[in-house]
Amino acid sequence: MSDDKNKRSYKVQNNLFFEIITDDLKNGKSVKFNVSGRSMMPFLNHGDQVVVKQPSGLDVKKGDILLVKYQGKFILHRLVKIKGVKYYLAGDGNLDQIEIVEKEDVIGLVTGGSRGEELLKVNSDFNKKIGLIWYYIRPLRYLFSKFK
Repeated sequence: MSDDKNKRSYKVQNNLFFEIITDDLKNGKSVKFNVSGRSMMPFLNHGDQVVVKQPSGLDVKKGDILLVKYQGKFILHRLVKIKGVKYYLAGDGNLDQIEIVEKEDVIGLVTGGSRGEELLKVNSDFNKKIGLIWYYIRPLRYLFSKFK
């Protein structure tokens, strides 16, 4: 039997969707879902798929892309700073917003991704460093955005 016949697509409310994902992650499963939105461009685009697992405390490092609960919503952004139990996250496509969450708000760690048939090495050391550089040049990106 073809794998395509076993694949199904459902639309559910965001909170219900992430409750299910949170339970799966707590039970040690990896989950795969499509990215929604453009806040992680250019590294993740709307519709890209990501693979997420529950991190252990030692897994999380600057440059990682994390799934967190922030102000009652679920976001998938890059970890740009760690200060004690506080994690500072930013969407790669955002020019000024930073979310600050507690360690316990972290739900998952992105371990891989795909764009169609192309595998995305979002968790490679190289891509993490490029993502952080992209974050640190935000002031320049802001200036250039004003000239478009």
